[in-house]
Amino acid sequence: MWEEKVYKQNLHLSPIGGIKIACFLNKGVGVLTSSRSLPHYTLVYVTRGEGRYRDERGVDVPVQAGDAILVRPHVEHWYGPARGDTWDEFYLVFEGAVFDMWRDTGCFDRERPVIPLRPMDFWRDRILRLIGGQTAKTEIELLRESIRLQDLLADIAQAGEEDLADDIAWLEQAKEAIAQTMDVRAAAVRMEQSYEGFRKKFRKLSGRSPGRYRTNLQMERACEMLGEPGVLLRDIAEELGFCDEYHFSRQFSKSVGWSPSEYRSRIKRENAGIDRLVS
Repeated sequence: MWEEKVYKQNLHLSPIGGIKIACFLNKGVGVLTSSRSLPHYTLVYVTRGEGRYRDERGVDVPVQAGDAILVRPHVEHWYGPARGDTWDEFYLVFEGAVFDMWRDTGCFDRERPVIPLRPMDFWRDRILRLIGGQTAKTEIELLRESIRLQDLLADIAQAGEEDLADDIAWLEQAKEAIAQTMDVRAAAVRMEQSYEGFRKKFRKLSGRSPGRYRTNLQMERACEMLGEPGVLLRDIAEELGFCDEYHFSRQFSKSVGWSPSEYRSRIKRENAGIDRLVS
């Protein structure tokens, strides 16, 4: 039986349109009927499994993990894994005048309803950045969400025409430079870019600042070190580049939700519980 996680559900949309519902479907079976026609747009991104897509125009193409399916309104269609199989997918249902304009001006390529989007981690993160977070409540928030959806659709359309491998490779190299130096300015030098140019490009491609990415790396490493017996807070602070253990503890509490001592106690309790189960 499939499992569905609803990320976003808007009862009202902006005047130009937007997302009605966005979900992740685990062990989905696709369209259960032989075919269907819907009054809205649907974007599906398959993250596990394989199957097919077909529609009223005679299009019949394979679909695999890492492929996006874009279905326009009032097009009779079917998609899904082979009978007896399942796949995992994100799906977004959206509608509105601005998307009708996209369709009418040919921005949605009706000849290519299935578009390969890889690497999967990159595009999955793009989708999650759009649908995650708080539900839009005001007209302005709904409008901004609609604009972010258009930005994603534009990148998907570009991916269908251009190779984004260079940008994705640059981002992976930039992440590695930050991980090795734990210093954004040093990473920019390593990438042979100005600090400002590096910061803007990193944020554009990843959706977060390089400083935030560095902080996440620091906190991941801090969690590992706190699980090691005998490691002092001042040693963790020094290794991760904090000026002292007070500033480290403050950042850790802000990022993780527990103080370092609370986190360490939690780890000890969990390990003790595992030991009791094993013994």
